[in-house]
Amino acid sequence: MDELLINSAGFKDFAFILKKCEEFFNYKRCVFYAYIPWSNQFYGTIGLELPKVQSMRGQLSSKQSMVFNSKKPVFLKNPHNYIKEEHIQLFNLSSVIFVPIVHDQQVFGWLTFDQLGEEFEYSIDELTLLEQAGKRLGLYLSRKDDEVSIGTDIQLTERESMILNLLAEGYNNKKMAELLQLSEHTVRDYVSSLMTKFKARNRTQVVVFGFRLGLLK
Repeated sequence: MDELLINSAGFKDFAFILKKCEEFFNYKRCVFYAYIPWSNQFYGTIGLELPKVQSMRGQLSSKQSMVFNSKKPVFLKNPHNYIKEEHIQLFNLSSVIFVPIVHDQQVFGWLTFDQLGEEFEYSIDELTLLEQAGKRLGLYLSRKDDEVSIGTDIQLTERESMILNLLAEGYNNKKMAELLQLSEHTVRDYVSSLMTKFKARNRTQVVVFGFRLGLLK
């Protein structure tokens, strides 16, 4: 895994890294959920059946926060007490492991590992190994590279900054258009401009990069 991370560069390679993690740790599915600590929200970002993954977004409940912000892997043999039933049905979830992606006390998000509906057990050694993998991935995401350097020359207009902040709050184009008294077409243009400036593939990446570049607080 260390060799894979050394030979990869930035968030653009993260989907490939997660696919390799499925192989390394012998799971059928690995999904990445980005976390926005300031609003306590999560966003499905990368994984099998991407439209389903990216439909997963919301705010952590106090019960979920207590578990998932522990910065330790969490094994849920029966996820019903912590995950909404609609999400369990959507992904055909049974047993699942949540692995925090952490660096310097910052939680970037979580990886989930599961066997596509099949129950499984775990060992302490396995959780320890996954915890170390989460820390390595956290270090990887914190690395400065051409796409996500904190010293970036990216400049946003006042309107783009407003759109970026509203994206981070989870607003859709229609709601942003209402709040800013713009047309939805104009809002789409601003979102596209942000994606181009950040070299992002989707709205979720725009938000993730916005935080990492220091453009969101």
